[in-house]
Amino acid sequence: MSRLRPTPMPSSETAERNRSRYALALYYGKDALPLLTRYQRIVVQPGHFSAAQVGWLRQRGVQVLAYLSLGEDGSGQQQDWLTDEPPTVWNTRLVNASHPQWRAQIQAQVLRDRAVFSGFFLDTIDSASRASRHLRAMLKLVRLVRQWAGPKYLLINRGVGLLHRLRGAVNGVLIEAFSTTWQPATAPPTRSTLDHSVLSASALDALTGAFSNIGPEKYRAYIKPELDYTAQLVEQVRRLGLDVFALDYADTPRLRRFALRRAASFGIPTFVSNRELSLPNGYTPPRRASTNGHGSAGAGSNGKRSML
Repeated sequence: MSRLRPTPMPSSETAERNRSRYALALYYGKDALPLLTRYQRIVVQPGHFSAAQVGWLRQRGVQVLAYLSLGEDGSGQQQDWLTDEPPTVWNTRLVNASHPQWRAQIQAQVLRDRAVFSGFFLDTIDSASRASRHLRAMLKLVRLVRQWAGPKYLLINRGVGLLHRLRGAVNGVLIEAFSTTWQPATAPPTRSTLDHSVLSASALDALTGAFSNIGPEKYRAYIKPELDYTAQLVEQVRRLGLDVFALDYADTPRLRRFALRRAASFGIPTFVSNRELSLPNGYTPPRRASTNGHGSAGAGSNGKRSML
C-alpha cells in the first residue's frame, strides 16, 4: 500500500472558503449544524447525526468524521471480546482487538458509515499497547479499517509510537490533551502506559515522577515534563509528513489562552472544550471578549479520555 500524504485542500472557491474556517472541532452533542460549518473538519458521534444532517454539512464543505473506538468497548454489556482488565475511568472496557466478533463489529460500522461520512476518527488505539500480542492485533485492526474505509480520511488519536508501523494507513494524528487536560481523580500514569518510543528512560522517569505533585480531579495546564512529552509527539508526527492537530481542555479564560498560544507557537491548530465535548464552538470565555475561533476540544466522555 502506498504511503498516504496529508490530504490536499481543494482549490479555487472551496479553498478560499476553507481559509476562513478553523481546522478541526470535536463535538459529541447533537444538532448545532450552523455552528459546525465554521470548521474544515469535525468529529462527531455517528449516532447523533442523521445521514441528511451529515450530508447538509458536507454540501457546505465540511469534512465530517465518525468517532470509532478500536481499543475500548463502552456498551456496558458483557462481551466475548472484553479482556480481564478492570473498567477504565470512563466506564469502558479494554478489548481483545484480535477477536473475530470485535473485528466484525468494527467492520460493520465502517461499511455502514463510509457512505455517509468523510472519514473516521480512530480512538483508544493506545489501549492495546500493554502487551505485544495486543499491540500486533491493534496494528492489524487499523490496517483493516483502512482497507474497509477505502480512500476515506483517517485521523487517529495519539498512537504516535505506532505510526512507523502504520505507514500508508492513516492521514493525520490528533494529539489529545496537548497543553492542558482534564485530570481525572485516579492514579497517575506509570512508565508502562507512556510511549517508550518517544521518550528516553531518563525523560520517562522525570515525567512519571512529576505526577506526585498533581492533585485531584480538575482542569489544569501541563507541567514541564508533560509539555516536553507532547512537543516530542508533534516532532515525530511531522517527520512522517502527516497532518497534526491538537486537542485541549479548559474551564477558564486563562487556561484557554495558554492552550491557544502554545499550539500557535508550534504552528498547529487546537480545539479547546470541556471534557464532555458538548460545546460545538469550543469553550468560550464567560465574558464579552470575542473568541478567535480556535476553541479546542479535549478528550471527553463517550469513551474518550486524556492519555496523561
